[in-house]
Amino acid sequence: MKSIKMTAMAALLATSFIGTPASAAKPPLGPPTTDGLTPQEVCDLQLTPAEQSDFETYPINEVDGTWVNDGPPIQGDAVGDPEGYGTPTSSSVFLSNSYFRNGGSPNVWALAQATLTYPQTRQLFAFTQHQTTSSSFDCYVFKIVGHDTVVDPAGLQSVGNSTVDERTIDLPDDYVISDDDFIVEGATVHALICISPNNVTKGKPGTWTGKNGFLASNCPAASTAAGGTVPSDNAPNI
Repeated sequence: MKSIKMTAMAALLATSFIGTPASAAKPPLGPPTTDGLTPQEVCDLQLTPAEQSDFETYPINEVDGTWVNDGPPIQGDAVGDPEGYGTPTSSSVFLSNSYFRNGGSPNVWALAQATLTYPQTRQLFAFTQHQTTSSSFDCYVFKIVGHDTVVDPAGLQSVGNSTVDERTIDLPDDYVISDDDFIVEGATVHALICISPNNVTKGKPGTWTGKNGFLASNCPAASTAAGGTVPSDNAPNI
């Protein structure tokens, strides 16, 4: 029965509501009382108990808004471990007997244990974003009298209504960087320990130069232990 009424109402809508003077309509119910309600729920609120006798209502002329950010992103739980960020400085280098050369360089490197101090700390966190959107619409109020007569009093119509909806969406994980030092103890690094005499004097004879606390007097033995030219597996760290 309701579908028959709606069909008849739709056929007469153009000659009934369109001609209703806007100045006779109710003022909108408006936020904040409509926040979180659907347009249909807002239209239902327009009908007071005294006006509900056989009248129906539904929203028309709906215009949906776009979602906009409400405030900055919200930082959630950490999803990664803290780590060093920036260029570290090294200290407490303890060399092992793992001498090698980088490519064709006559200099000598070694694996070393070092304490690395990064100037900053970063950590991966989850983030969310709160958003709001508003929709505007009018409420059409009517009833069917008899077989096909639509009654839609101007005083029951409502224009310029709005609702406000909200949601919270997930954002991609992102790093939070602080200025706190991040210290890594016992890090394995590639340390330059001996500069070749050829690199210092550009000729012979010359002297070895020790680096990173390695004694120059031990460089000849380290050079012999390193052997000849070997392919580089990594550039030196320090």
